[in-house]
Amino acid sequence: MKRNKMKLCRAVALLLSILALLSCLIGCSSTGKTMMELDDSKISVNLFRLFLSRMKGSLCSSYSFGAEALQDSFWNKIMSVDGTTYNDYYTNTVLENTKTYLAALYVFEQKGLELPKSYVEEIDAELERLIEQDADGSKSKFNSMLSEYGANYKVLREAYLIEAKISYLNDMMFGSDGSLIAENLIEDYYEQTYARFKQVFLYTYDYVYETDGDGQDIYYKENGKISYDTSATAKVGGNGAPVYDKNGDRIYVTEDGRVAYDKKNGTRTNVLDSDGNKVIDQLPEAELNQTKADAAQIFEQAVKGDYDGFDKLVTKYSEDTGMEKYPNGYYMTATTSYDSPEVVEKLFQMEVGDVAQVSSEYGIHIFMRYDLEEEGYKKEENSDFFISTTNSNYVFMTDLKNKLLSDYLEPFKEQILLDESVFAQADIKSVGANFYY
Repeated sequence: MKRNKMKLCRAVALLLSILALLSCLIGCSSTGKTMMELDDSKISVNLFRLFLSRMKGSLCSSYSFGAEALQDSFWNKIMSVDGTTYNDYYTNTVLENTKTYLAALYVFEQKGLELPKSYVEEIDAELERLIEQDADGSKSKFNSMLSEYGANYKVLREAYLIEAKISYLNDMMFGSDGSLIAENLIEDYYEQTYARFKQVFLYTYDYVYETDGDGQDIYYKENGKISYDTSATAKVGGNGAPVYDKNGDRIYVTEDGRVAYDKKNGTRTNVLDSDGNKVIDQLPEAELNQTKADAAQIFEQAVKGDYDGFDKLVTKYSEDTGMEKYPNGYYMTATTSYDSPEVVEKLFQMEVGDVAQVSSEYGIHIFMRYDLEEEGYKKEENSDFFISTTNSNYVFMTDLKNKLLSDYLEPFKEQILLDESVFAQADIKSVGANFYY
């Protein structure tokens, strides 16, 4: 009897261990424990870590927080009065984005969609290219590289497949070119998202250019050689022989012996800092005060809602050459990346016809908010604001499709089950900065 009881205990223990192992295999696959789920659609914690690493890579770029964001101390900083740290804020931002991914994956499955074979083949080919290029053809080495981001080959492939499914779902619902979107929705999005303005801009600094030994700005030809004023006197040495520069060109000088540059046909070259940015100098105090006085006078001349009058001020006073390139004005959204964010922030606080003046690190901006043009997003002369300069995508329509999809997915996000204990195991501070995957 005792022996049978022992056998039973061993059998129960074995069954429990098998169940525990099965549970681990289900929730702790090579893609990691399930962190959130919506019916049969799931997102693992490792996939979430990959998404965190991508956000961290973006925030560590020179366009955001830079190398500072590579330090744990940065993520521990409190960024708001309620005690929220950078780590809390951006971890939760990625969490919300990941919920949107899961909701889209769920809808994809519910609609019975299937990713075309060509999409999968393209993803697999890209992964093979990355293994060959970045890991010398070694999958194990590639997995080791991805481990910094809490990922491996399978996790990265899953991420690519999910993103492809979301893109495919987006196209199926709204048309690849937005052709399935009602015209009134397009107009509503345009009117609610964009603002148009024109500005009188006055510089409060000047660029620093390359100079010669006498402190003069050097003027260059298109081929990189120095642009001399050949109507001046050819320079000669003590022996009366012609003097040539390092390019083998004769040097011409003014009566006081300074180099004579052809300023009309030549251009100056900016001095760059270690990051490749143009070096600037603030104007001398007297010039700066005069610029401020000029700006005050121009602002006084601007009349609310007088577009024709403001157009004339722009033509007469603005030092912004963009006003010549974009005669219809600039189109912005509240999230547009503009060199002077102060302008965008103020713009979306203004009513149509209002005039404002703000200062930025570049100068003084006096601008009026204009009414939107009818179907301004379709006009060729406005295309730079609605079409990507890098890949020619119709950004306006892409952003609209993404917004419509996001709005559609919102009710599904509320049904997602989040395993808080698993979520607690991942944050943006603890993952590597992912710039590539």
